[in-house]
Amino acid sequence: MADDTEWHTVSNHKHIAPPTTTNQQPKNRRHSKPKIQAKQQQQQLANTKEKKPSGYKKKTGKKKVQQKPKNTEANPFHAAEEDSNGEEEEEEEDTVDPIDLPLPPYHTATFVSCLFDDCESPAPFLDTTSLVTHLKNDHALVFKNLHHMYNSLNAYLQRWAKELEKKSLSELGEAENDVYIIDPEKCSLDKEIREQLQRSKLNEVLKYQQHEREVESKCPRKCLFCKIIGENRPLLFKHMFSEHNFNIGLPDNLVYVGEFLDTLEAKLSNLQCLYCEKIFTSPAVLRKHMRKKKHFKIAAKNRQYDRFYVINYLEPGKNWESFERDNYESDEDDKDEETWEDWEEEEPEPTMCLFDTHVLSSPKEILEHMRTEHDFNLSQIRKEKELDFYQTIVLINYIRHQSSLNTCFSCGTVLENLTDIPAHLKEKGCHTKLTKDAEFWKDPKYLMPTYENDPLLTGFEEDDDLEDDE
Repeated sequence: MADDTEWHTVSNHKHIAPPTTTNQQPKNRRHSKPKIQAKQQQQQLANTKEKKPSGYKKKTGKKKVQQKPKNTEANPFHAAEEDSNGEEEEEEEDTVDPIDLPLPPYHTATFVSCLFDDCESPAPFLDTTSLVTHLKNDHALVFKNLHHMYNSLNAYLQRWAKELEKKSLSELGEAENDVYIIDPEKCSLDKEIREQLQRSKLNEVLKYQQHEREVESKCPRKCLFCKIIGENRPLLFKHMFSEHNFNIGLPDNLVYVGEFLDTLEAKLSNLQCLYCEKIFTSPAVLRKHMRKKKHFKIAAKNRQYDRFYVINYLEPGKNWESFERDNYESDEDDKDEETWEDWEEEEPEPTMCLFDTHVLSSPKEILEHMRTEHDFNLSQIRKEKELDFYQTIVLINYIRHQSSLNTCFSCGTVLENLTDIPAHLKEKGCHTKLTKDAEFWKDPKYLMPTYENDPLLTGFEEDDDLEDDE
């Protein structure tokens, strides 16, 4: 079970009280003016004629004033840079970021109504703390670990509203201090409801994610932080990561991506920083703040973002931090169990050559084979071409892809067999003609392995370390 530091969020929304009802009825326009006697009408008409010129001019003057056109670019990063009018505003450094303000445990923003009979609170609840307080005070009802069901809160309350029409709380809950507690560990019905809703929600999320990948991900969209338009979502996320260092984790784990991007853009349009969630007075100050503080990321503490990540639907009561902590503790346990004997022998990693069918027991051996047999020194090429880690990955996957088609990776010549490639490379010297302006460097598909679990993709760095040691 998660501790009290989890599932917190910050929301700028305040609980809106239901509109107060009064006995005053809106007046009918037809009866709003009292009847005026003839003398009063004549006097009023005379006064109106005397005052008409000045008053009339004022009214027409107001009507003729033209309003300034509104800025159609709501996103401050899409607007012009010169919008500060020469005024330099500085933010206060000693203020506490809204995301760090203390909140009750398991507090998050929501929009849910109480569905139980005879409820006197018709207005929806805008946060889970007020909902839990209402259920306890007005219905003498407590759902243990209700935060486990935040992703299906409406459906969960609807289901229990139907169940309580058939049975009483005394039959389903455990009485404690004049309050009935429904615990999934003790109430089999509650456990069954939670499991059904969790499975249904997970299937719904996975189905929608598949639809997004097949349809919505192919739609173009403008970058959040500049005016460049990504032709599709993979290119958009790659651009925002590489150009703006905007990291949201693995895009493949996202769901409801359109709504997610709309939420982020709405925050920017409201001049709100995505990370610390401060609100600023002008687009220029917001841009300056985010660039200076490097706040091009989302607030991990804000649980409103949990619904956009599939991992948060896998198991009730667990979110991405829970899984991350469990994996970390598991790794620590494994390290404790390791001994020096575990390090004596290295497990073989059969690796295939890029240019022929030779398979050797490690990436180190295959790199040496390519140096001696094909005059292809990957480590030297990386230094000469100044290739970073990702560019090296692209090069390896591209060469593997071309070799699988019996094609030279450099000049594009198609050969009859894979075994003809080494002789072609030696004769034409193609391995020396590699240029960084080739089109394949820009193709994102070569960031994905051509062969699954290719040891060379992780082993080429060891070769660099060995050369540095020498």
